[in-house]
Amino acid sequence: MPYMKQNNTSLYVHRESNHPPSIIKNIPKAVNRRLSTISSNDAVFDAAAPPYQEALTKSGYQHQLRYEPPSRNNNNEKRKRKRNITWFNPPYSANVATNVGKKFLNLLEKCFPPGHQLRKILNRNTVKISYSCMPNVHQIITSHNKSILRAEKTADRARNTRSCNCRKDNPCPLEGNCLASGIIYQALVTRQDTL
Repeated sequence: MPYMKQNNTSLYVHRESNHPPSIIKNIPKAVNRRLSTISSNDAVFDAAAPPYQEALTKSGYQHQLRYEPPSRNNNNEKRKRKRNITWFNPPYSANVATNVGKKFLNLLEKCFPPGHQLRKILNRNTVKISYSCMPNVHQIITSHNKSILRAEKTADRARNTRSCNCRKDNPCPLEGNCLASGIIYQALVTRQDTL
């Protein structure tokens, strides 16, 4: 099944889904790293790992989860200057044979050659590419259906709300609209004596 499936413990991506290969390859490692980070020792890890191992196996991965204690590096590295990076995020699809990232970088080189006034801002060092994973058709249809059904439910609730809560013995002073909100009451007061 090439789309995301819901397990009783977590949401996982099948190995044959339409995601970038780097994401598919790193999912088991990321699960292993996350479980190792939040586990205090290997006994806690072994107690928490079975549902995740089952989810990975069902989604087609051969990776076996093992406890890897997090390394504590206390090396004081030099502060590195951060570049202002602009990201280009084209949607990923395994059906597209064209290398969109390479074409984009070649276009960047062609449009902003050395000596161009914008070359300092738009070059291969300041523009990076990362494919974005778009929702699949199943997710799009499900979210669309939920939004339509939610709108219908609120409309039904609005139609079914009562407008009057007066007892049947007494007539409603507002002609059946006593639960209406935002009513401005107005009265005309006259005095018999004059001052």
